[in-house]
Amino acid sequence: MKKTAVMTTLIMLIAGLAMFVQTATAETIELRFASPFSPRQTMIAKVFPRWAENVTKATNGKLKVSMFPGGALGKTPAHYSIAEKGVADIAYSLHDYTPGRFPMTSVFELPFMVPSAEKTSMALWKVFDQFPEFQKEYSKVKVLALFVHPGGHFNTTKKPIRSLADFKGMKFRTANPHVTKALKSFGAIPVNMPITETYMSIERGVVEGTVLPWEGNFVFKLAELLKYGTEVDFYTMTMFVVMNKKKWNSLPADVKKAIDANSGMVFSQDAGKTYDGARPFMKKMCLKKGMESITLPASEMAKLKALTAPLREDWVKEMEAKGFKSAKDVLAAAVKYVNE
Repeated sequence: MKKTAVMTTLIMLIAGLAMFVQTATAETIELRFASPFSPRQTMIAKVFPRWAENVTKATNGKLKVSMFPGGALGKTPAHYSIAEKGVADIAYSLHDYTPGRFPMTSVFELPFMVPSAEKTSMALWKVFDQFPEFQKEYSKVKVLALFVHPGGHFNTTKKPIRSLADFKGMKFRTANPHVTKALKSFGAIPVNMPITETYMSIERGVVEGTVLPWEGNFVFKLAELLKYGTEVDFYTMTMFVVMNKKKWNSLPADVKKAIDANSGMVFSQDAGKTYDGARPFMKKMCLKKGMESITLPASEMAKLKALTAPLREDWVKEMEAKGFKSAKDVLAAAVKYVNE
């Protein structure tokens, strides 16, 4: 009897241990996803929850993505390093918040490179996927998506932009070096500042306008102060979603497979397409606030494009001076893919 009792106890212990191991193995993996902007922003409100839901389903619930918007895990400019250092597992932000760190990526921020957010986002991923020098900029992280917002345009408070001549002497807020150069060529006075300081600067008359897409005007409440929007697909800003490399390497193979299947081109294209889809609504909301939409005549558009065309060659020379051997090919590929 004693022998039977011992055996029974031993079997129960083994069964219990097996259940413990199985439970531990099946434990949900949590990924902390940090974003610097308001939950109203299109990516945070629509695209990222959709991506999180897709990867959760693809792993049968094995993976859970927890969202931390509004700079909950760090200041806006720090979001790339937040992912790199593991403060967050995944982070979203704009490349321009880390000036000089992504020189090759900046090719897509040259003027008139954005026929639509979807097209340019797809082109951005294709160029990243094609060129090792481009990929090297992201060597310390796992890249999940690269994308852009719809074309940004000229927004002003008192004086509308109806021709090239109207730019002369006007102070425009900008945070992009290529836009800064372009504005100077138009005769405007660029003033570099983060978007978070723009409302107060416009309110106080420090600047007379800003370059932004409709969404930026709406989300940051600038439409309350602005009167005119000269709708030109003038520029865009590149953005990223990246994952901490150590965290990525720690994930099981099936989870990595699920993330990869829902990332890369799929994630990038979805972001761009969703941005495009939100544009009419964002414009409508800005017009409701009292803004007026202005279309620039084709002859004036031609002048702007002619003045900014040399910036592309300048970009190649600047990159080659920094040692990037594929700069010319990167620009050619970017232009090709954007226009496909």
